[in-house]
Amino acid sequence: MGTMDTYLKQYGKYTFLEEEFNEVDAVILSLLSYVNLLDIVPSAKKGKILLGEASRLFHEKYTKKEINHNVLSVRNASYLFGKIAKTKRFQDLYLYNYHYEVTFDMQFGAMCIMLPTKEVYVSYEGTDSYISGWKEDFMFSYMFPTNAQKEAIRYLNQVTGFFGPKIYVGGHSKGGNLALVASMFCKPSVRHKIITVFNHDGPGLRKREFESKEYHKIFPKLVSYVPKSSFVGMLLRHADNYIVIDSKNKKLMQHDATSWIVEKNRFKRAKISEFSKKVEKGIISWLDQLDDKKREKFVSSLFSIFKKAEIHDLNEFKKSKLSSMIKILKETKNLDKATRTMMLNYLKAFYNEIKE
Repeated sequence: MGTMDTYLKQYGKYTFLEEEFNEVDAVILSLLSYVNLLDIVPSAKKGKILLGEASRLFHEKYTKKEINHNVLSVRNASYLFGKIAKTKRFQDLYLYNYHYEVTFDMQFGAMCIMLPTKEVYVSYEGTDSYISGWKEDFMFSYMFPTNAQKEAIRYLNQVTGFFGPKIYVGGHSKGGNLALVASMFCKPSVRHKIITVFNHDGPGLRKREFESKEYHKIFPKLVSYVPKSSFVGMLLRHADNYIVIDSKNKKLMQHDATSWIVEKNRFKRAKISEFSKKVEKGIISWLDQLDDKKREKFVSSLFSIFKKAEIHDLNEFKKSKLSSMIKILKETKNLDKATRTMMLNYLKAFYNEIKE
């Protein structure tokens, strides 16, 4: 069973001039934006730093204990960062235009990574394993553009010069959605420079944006990946040509892209699970039944129930806590029958997925 470590051992000795950029590299560069590189990687128009040097400074600044205190996505990305910094393939990449911002209703991070080929990968930070981060994914169902999506568009326009190099745009989880939306609504001169847009298990779009001329313009450049037991990647509308990836993790934890199985310089293909098929079908049915106001009410009610059941993190999805959520939902009086039934169906699907 190949892993990211296997890939780095086999291909880490080759530069991008010797072995061309591939889909595994794209995931690695998407995950880099999870790493806290504030005051290490220069912000807009303030220079560049080699990846190897940035890694050295990062590990001088943060202890292993401090790294382990981070949520799973940040922790795994931080360790991956240290590993790739030791390879010939990644250590001489340039990092720049680092931007990180958190407000009461937005968490946004992005960074530019320059390859030896002079192409640039624009990486958008995704959702961590906290339930509060998942709520932002659900907000995409009733609000467009969100503040994070606005910032993603602004960032891409800012960092892509008229005479600059060709670019890849990508992200994992929420970052995949931000990469897609930024590529759809950036300036035409910027869109022209995009080679590929990578959505790594990120949410799709509302019907209005999915059917828009902006989406159809960028669609030929879009490549979407989901693990076989995907949940986040099934949210909202998306084309059905996504690539399904095998994972060494079980169930919902397959969202962790460092768990995706690698075969040489590509990911091992798989078939989408029955759970993900149910989620995909149910999401579209939900979207077609509710307007934006009802979707907002649905999301607020769902996440208030997570809070009452004391589920704050993906790792806390246990049968006992999901049973508590189902009980709380049945006692909730402020939801109409159709919405309560839909929420119960989703919680029962989660329960069965974890039970198995």
